[in-house]
Amino acid sequence: MDFLLRTPEKPHGDMTVVKERVNSYGWENPATTFLGDLRFAGRQLLKHPVFTATATLTLALGIGANAAIFTVVQSVLLAPLPYQNADRLAVLDTHWTNSGHTTPRVTGPDAVDVRDQARSFEAVSLYSGGNLGVQLRDHSVYTALTFVDANFARVFSLQPIAGYLFTDTDAHHAALVSEQFARDNFGGTQAALGQMLHVENEALVITGVLLATFDFPAKTQVWEASPLSPESRSRTAFNYQAVGRLRPGTTFQTAQAELDGISRRLETAYPDENRSKQLAALPLQQALTGDARPTLLLLWVTVGFILLIACVNVTDLQLVRSMERRREIAIRKALGSSRSQVMQPVILESLMVSLIGGMAGVLLAFPAVHVLVAMAPKELPRADEIHLNGWVLAFTLGLALLTALVSSMLPALRAAKVDPAEALKHDASRGMTRHGAAVLRDGLVIAEVAATFVLAMGAGLLLHTMTTLMARDMGYQTRQLLVVDADAPAHSEQDAHRAVQQFNEMFAQLAAMPGVAHVAGIMGLPTGDYGSNGYYNTRGGPAVDQSHESSSIFSVASPGYFQAMGIPIKRGRDFSAQDTFESSFVAVISESLAKQSFGNADPLDKQVQCGLDSDKWMTVVGVVGDVRQESPAANPGPALYMPMTQHPFYANQIHILLRTEVKPLTLMNAVQGTIAQMNPLIALRFTTMDAMVNESIASERFRAALISSFAGVGLLLAMLGVYGTMAYSVAQRTFEIGIRMAFGAEKGAILRTVLEHAAKLACYGIAVGLVLSLIFARLVTSMLVGVRPMDPVSLGLASSLLLLTALAAALAPGWRATHVDPIVALRAE
Repeated sequence: MDFLLRTPEKPHGDMTVVKERVNSYGWENPATTFLGDLRFAGRQLLKHPVFTATATLTLALGIGANAAIFTVVQSVLLAPLPYQNADRLAVLDTHWTNSGHTTPRVTGPDAVDVRDQARSFEAVSLYSGGNLGVQLRDHSVYTALTFVDANFARVFSLQPIAGYLFTDTDAHHAALVSEQFARDNFGGTQAALGQMLHVENEALVITGVLLATFDFPAKTQVWEASPLSPESRSRTAFNYQAVGRLRPGTTFQTAQAELDGISRRLETAYPDENRSKQLAALPLQQALTGDARPTLLLLWVTVGFILLIACVNVTDLQLVRSMERRREIAIRKALGSSRSQVMQPVILESLMVSLIGGMAGVLLAFPAVHVLVAMAPKELPRADEIHLNGWVLAFTLGLALLTALVSSMLPALRAAKVDPAEALKHDASRGMTRHGAAVLRDGLVIAEVAATFVLAMGAGLLLHTMTTLMARDMGYQTRQLLVVDADAPAHSEQDAHRAVQQFNEMFAQLAAMPGVAHVAGIMGLPTGDYGSNGYYNTRGGPAVDQSHESSSIFSVASPGYFQAMGIPIKRGRDFSAQDTFESSFVAVISESLAKQSFGNADPLDKQVQCGLDSDKWMTVVGVVGDVRQESPAANPGPALYMPMTQHPFYANQIHILLRTEVKPLTLMNAVQGTIAQMNPLIALRFTTMDAMVNESIASERFRAALISSFAGVGLLLAMLGVYGTMAYSVAQRTFEIGIRMAFGAEKGAILRTVLEHAAKLACYGIAVGLVLSLIFARLVTSMLVGVRPMDPVSLGLASSLLLLTALAAALAPGWRATHVDPIVALRAE
């Protein structure tokens, strides 16, 4: 009995006893074995700080980039909207079945028919608006203002934090304001109640204050009450946007089926106005984020490639570690460790690296998210909702675990296949590594180069697009042009005439200022916030196909506008002081409109009619050059210009343009003082034409900058991968290189061998990357302007960059190879 309780003596050299103890220990105490392997993995990481730091930082870059982009994707695309019953909110679009064109707007009568007939909707509201001047008691402000009917609050289940909601009887007499607007302009929410403000010379009383978190649509700060019955009764004037709330239990498919029936009935009742017109219901979240979705998904795919490259790099590092640990693994297997017991330390080591890299990635994600939000274009929806949250942390943890699994699987499997007898006989100093190991590591480098090539190709395409856009002729001169948004309050036609007269006087005073060359005004400035377009008719020219009405941009301008903008007058004349409201109506057209409607005939003295504000026929007195209206990405199109004096109702909210001989913004204070002296109620905002054009391509710049940054990270990781492979290869071949040099091999030949191997791997990777680029080209095709998906310039640059990167990474190991001392190498043997 005493013998059974006695602790066995420590064996001395009996391998059978040791093997039995090892097997018994692993079988009976798996938790203890796991903890022991975990401690061992931790000690190994501490003993190899270079490996640990390199692997951790590599994964931190990949995981951090993914966490940052996922934060944006989750906040913008995946998180529910911060509204009650957000999943039941819908917007109404108008789709034309004959052309496939869709507009996010509706006509007033069509929306009323939906509101009255569609049983799928609990409430439907019409709204319109934009940035307008709001006159307060002692100052004016430019702010986002929306005209909404009484159903708007029903759709969103709004409850004011102070005051009450307006009703239909309050139309054009009441307004709601945001909590932020109340604080900024009245000192608080209660202080704002009952205050008066004026919009377009209409006096409005503030009846309620809404939470600062509600700012639909487009960061609105003031909601003016408009009537339930829309003022525009035309079925061809798309002056409104519409939002509705589905009844409980109603699906969007059911609602769309009902809208299809209503659309068919309207087309039958109004065959001219509603021909091929289809009303559509779209989930509000999809409508808000639809334009941003392709860009965000592209960025997510891009950072996925970054993580793939990082995983390949860490796998490569783990393989090197497994080669160095072959003797250790062989001893463990000789002592009886099972396949899983051999793999477990390798996997645990990778898991610890991935978790540390994941934590470091989260730390990197915080500043990365701030940078992303700062760089994002202003039209990125829900930008103020972007922040790291529990979903992002869970995603990062899952990503770290997945990374550990992916990066450790190959090294762990190779460790499990180690033959103890072969490994114990193997002498790494001779470089006698297995051919399969070298092929595997080369394959990983090829995969890394291929993924990096896809990133570099995408960056090249987007950068080429940016250079193309920035070099495009806009049709006008953007430099030295100060732009002043000016909104003069006007409600009646008399108010509008008075505003136009005052603007003309203002132009004269501003033109007399030192440093100002030309001054003019326009409603419908290229890249501006507001404008108009629609169908027009002509007479005096060739016959027009009545089934395909011509459309154009409508702009209302002052004399001197074309000179101030640098738009060339091709034929005829500019507007003049003689073009008054009482005189015959005139118009200036663009070359595209002239060609579209008059062909090769002389357009001068022909007549044009549009539905902007009058059905009067206008005589064409001039033809000007085409401009790109929306942005450099837009093609020049037809444009119809009309004098401000003849269309005053559209001329009280304009852009004032000052062509300057000095830096434009240096005149801002002087211009503001001059305008305030003439009319302090005019709300003003200042910018430059260069800034407006740059802002119009903000999305393209955002994509190009981020993809290029990610491509740069990919290149850095690829360089590390090639360097590591070449350095390890040279180290393993030290004995062979020593023998070759002892037999007279030249240093140049040794260096050339290393560089040729690196170049061969890069070329294989580029070839694979080219195939992948063809597969992923459709992700960026819609984002390219003037560039083909297989653009030869981008292809050449990406290929050259990858090849040079590989050669640069291999240069240092190759240089070391040429300095191997044959005597030292042979003595090491």
